Amino acid sequence: MRPASHFFFLFTVVSVLLFPFFCFSTPPPGNPQPLPDDLILPMPGGRVMALRPVCVGAGDGYFAWKQFRVGDPTGGYKESPTAVALGGAFQVKGNSGGDWCFYLGKYEVSEDQYQAVMGDKPRWQGSRYPARDLSWFEAGEFIRRYNQWLFAQQAEKLPTYGGVPGYLRLPTEFEWEFAARGGSKVDAARFDRKTPYPAGKLPDYEWFSGPKSSHNKVKKIGVLKPNPLGLHDMLGNVAEMTRTLYQVEYYQGRSGGFVARGGHYLTDGKRLRSSLRSEQEFYALDRKSRVLRPAHKATLGFRVALSSLVFPNRQVSRAMKEAWEPYRKGRATKLPAAVSTGSTATRTGVSGSEAETYLKRLRQELEQTGQLSDGIRQTLDNLGASLGNIQFIVRQAALDSAYAWVKIAAEQAFFLTRESRKLPVLEKLIKSARESGRKAILVKYQAREKEIRGNIEQAMSSYTESIRQLGTTGDEAFEEGLKRYQRFLRERKAADQLALLPLVARHGRDYFRSKRTDDRQWRQELMQWQPGRGAGNR
Repeated sequence: MRPASHFFFLFTVVSVLLFPFFCFSTPPPGNPQPLPDDLILPMPGGRVMALRPVCVGAGDGYFAWKQFRVGDPTGGYKESPTAVALGGAFQVKGNSGGDWCFYLGKYEVSEDQYQAVMGDKPRWQGSRYPARDLSWFEAGEFIRRYNQWLFAQQAEKLPTYGGVPGYLRLPTEFEWEFAARGGSKVDAARFDRKTPYPAGKLPDYEWFSGPKSSHNKVKKIGVLKPNPLGLHDMLGNVAEMTRTLYQVEYYQGRSGGFVARGGHYLTDGKRLRSSLRSEQEFYALDRKSRVLRPAHKATLGFRVALSSLVFPNRQVSRAMKEAWEPYRKGRATKLPAAVSTGSTATRTGVSGSEAETYLKRLRQELEQTGQLSDGIRQTLDNLGASLGNIQFIVRQAALDSAYAWVKIAAEQAFFLTRESRKLPVLEKLIKSARESGRKAILVKYQAREKEIRGNIEQAMSSYTESIRQLGTTGDEAFEEGLKRYQRFLRERKAADQLALLPLVARHGRDYFRSKRTDDRQWRQELMQWQPGRGAGNR
């Protein structure tokens, strides 16, 4: 074989062997650091949008919410730690069972990606810098147009739930913080830290102000290492828009602008944390023209989330309806929504359990680091015992409080029924006095009627407030209070009050079920009640 033939043969072999390397070593535009489990969505112009799965780690039941705490004490009152519960959008099967996941943009949306969809900023074409200096409305318009393009051109690439394709939107601030902390990919201790990164390694993961990081300039997406979920630039480079309205205490209080999460290239590195949040205005007054325009900032960008409908079809709706009661009577009793309307004892019990969990975690960390001395061990043991004593004391207080409120409610109800029985007699007397023309006695009877109706109003107000206060003691304490008061009435041989007690008990149970008083219905039932006509006069 001639030398030229040898060379051609060798070149062909090497080319064939290295062809995959040359084809795949350059990542597609929009995903500079590919991972095997990235969700890749196509974009116009051959770009792609890379997203990462964020799984909640609570199983695949219809009500598999993951409870965690947002906020951090170092953030002051604007980031006061608050319990929330988060669910996913898509059911995903894995080696360890099923889970619920949503998807979050792996990177901040780049200028090139924005230009590919919107087409109105030619200078951004090919740029890997994050799209910024945009208003909340411009971000929303980008997402709307991109959704429409996907549904029309590449709908089969979208994950589905209940046969319905998912859709892109801005993330909520709870989704954002869960992902920023590392989600279910990290253990509880690491999740609770200010950042999920190794100590002293923040510059390897995030862009912040100063010569050790950004040099106070915005940086290209996907240059640094990702967080535990494979997400890049979560806490720095540019702050990120969410779809959540700002409230000081997360989900209570006045609603203001929208929430932006994370720091940016001008933020001091010491301030970067997973809980960092700020209120951003939707509109700003142009100082020159004095015209109100959509607000935008050079330090503010966004990333997308991929979500789904909760009720995509009737089958899912029926299944969730069937699962509702077991959920509400089981795991839901310890989740924030139920605890928020639960009794003081319930809230204290849940908080006590959480405190015991944190105490156990602290003990384990001290043991692992060899810092658990005998003195610290004894202090932790004493603290654990104190938590147990507090819960016992709170339960006893709840039992005593329930009895007191049952007694007050029952006595107000009995007083109301007695006053109500006076009204028909007075109405006859008033009618007789009016027909006979006895004005002086008529005025006296009318004043008496007004006084009785006032007594009924006051008794009814006291009654509903007593039932409401019973709600703070817990249903178990309420039932114990009923039994104790029933014994008290039997000892006094108060037959009429005993006969009325089942009606009071029914009203209390109605409140525990609905968390609402029904003063109109309760008033009607109490005013119609007559002694000697059966329990509760149903």
